[in-house]
Amino acid sequence: MHFDFTQILFLLASFIAAVGLIFIIYSRTPANITSKVFILTLVLVIAYLVSHTIHFVLMPSHDVTVLDISCHSLLLMILVSLTFFSWNYPVQKEIEITRGLLIIIPSTILLILLWNGSFIDESHAHMEMFSVKFSSLYPLFLFWYLFLIVLNSIWIVRKLKAAPDPILRKQLLFYLFGLIITNIATFIFGLFLPWILGFYYLVEISPLAFLIGFIFFTAIAIGKYNMFPYAVQKVHSFSLNKKIFFSAIVVVPIIILLVQIPLGRILFSINSTQEMIRFFFISIFIGLIVSVSMSFIISRMIAQPITLLKEKALEIGKGNFEVNVQYNSSDEIGELSQAFNDMAASLDRSITEREKLEAEIIRSEKFAALGKMSAVLAHEIKTPLTSIKMNVDILYQTLPLQPEDKEAFQIIGKEINRLTELVKEVLQVSRTAPLRISNMILRNFVDEIFHQVELDSKQKQITFINNTSDIEFAGDEDKLKQVFLNMIQNSIDAIKEEGTITISSSLVDSYLIIRITDDGCGIEDPNNIFDPFFTTKVSGTGLGLSISQKIIEQHTGTFSLISSRPGETIFEIKLQMNDYGKNTSN
Repeated sequence: MHFDFTQILFLLASFIAAVGLIFIIYSRTPANITSKVFILTLVLVIAYLVSHTIHFVLMPSHDVTVLDISCHSLLLMILVSLTFFSWNYPVQKEIEITRGLLIIIPSTILLILLWNGSFIDESHAHMEMFSVKFSSLYPLFLFWYLFLIVLNSIWIVRKLKAAPDPILRKQLLFYLFGLIITNIATFIFGLFLPWILGFYYLVEISPLAFLIGFIFFTAIAIGKYNMFPYAVQKVHSFSLNKKIFFSAIVVVPIIILLVQIPLGRILFSINSTQEMIRFFFISIFIGLIVSVSMSFIISRMIAQPITLLKEKALEIGKGNFEVNVQYNSSDEIGELSQAFNDMAASLDRSITEREKLEAEIIRSEKFAALGKMSAVLAHEIKTPLTSIKMNVDILYQTLPLQPEDKEAFQIIGKEINRLTELVKEVLQVSRTAPLRISNMILRNFVDEIFHQVELDSKQKQITFINNTSDIEFAGDEDKLKQVFLNMIQNSIDAIKEEGTITISSSLVDSYLIIRITDDGCGIEDPNNIFDPFFTTKVSGTGLGLSISQKIIEQHTGTFSLISSRPGETIFEIKLQMNDYGKNTSN
């Protein structure tokens, strides 16, 4: 039997596959042996399909005996590989040496007899058919092949009966179905009928059917039943670009080898060897170009948007929730991008609300601590402070004091008054007295406030503008006056020599919006102005805005700083009209 380069290549491939199978079976590390055996089986299937393709390339008239032997060898090793897979699935266990040798030794002997020419006398590729002449020993090969199919089926049936898990039973039943259908079809059309008829029956479509069945089994086994978690984990570790590239590189040439070349020979009546070889290389060349181009295009269409989503997700992980993915498409990736943008916006709102809630909790804790401290102040400071003030007043009125002594007593009196006011403010923060509600006209209320502060602001040229309307509203007049007086006094302090303080109002839905605006120097640290004891003034207590905010909240309203910069500071008070009054004019 003459061996050319192609035949030697197939002989070497068969030998390496056999050695690899033995190495996997008797490896000292049985972990993931089912995945390894299955991958080896997949490689053997691809080698079997390639050998069939070479049959087509070498047509119409050549001695293909060695290639036929290689196909028989690969089919036998595929079944032996599946046998050890059946033994180890689903629970991996070490196979006994005797049991393993009872499978390996007969299979090895049959492989030797195959390559020795003891089973196949000759095999020729003609224009009409593949003719083959088998020896009298060939039934031994058929018997052993059929025996391995039955042995696999018996093992799987036993495991199927003993399996307690319904999902595992489905996996075993599916594997048994694929094992029987694929191998029985191979036995009938690839081995038994050629032995009876003297030629290969349906040889042009049998490898295609074999591939479709194997791919179908693999896809369902991995996708639906997760029969090979280790293999799936390995594939998942690849990047999307690699998955697309390898899929295109593998799938497209296989389709060309198994579909385009056989159909091309039939449809275009390719009869000569030169035409077939030329058609083969042109198809492979075009297939590689198509696969690489397709992988690049798909990668650009799928991988690039996903990479963009990954970058935006990393930005969200760093705390930037204002990211926005710009991908104008109505496909699944477009829907994913829109869902991603919605998620980012939702997270932004949630984080903002959480920060507000945390700030409110911290503020409440400060007020609670202040409440405890106020009880101490009321008892330990207020009473002695009142006694000191009374005695200072008596001494000031009865003693013959020099001018410098009188000035010292006046300073003492001012400081005592300042401490008294501080104690009052602290007590006011800690205690929540019930509101005494009365109806007021907003314009008249603001006019009274302006008239009261005009006397204290004569040292500066300040213009007071009342842009409020004649809206009737309800509230605690004394407490609201305290809020407005505190706000206007802060505005006066922020204006250096001359400026304008404006109070305006508007009605939005069911809310009365009141804004206090000044053109002073602005606020240096606007984030902490409502914290108790926070102040930027030399003589301030830092409680004015805290008390004002608490009073407005008692009125079920909100008090906030809208903006602050040199030349403009705007505070806003929002009150619910439904609770305290109604609009009686424009």
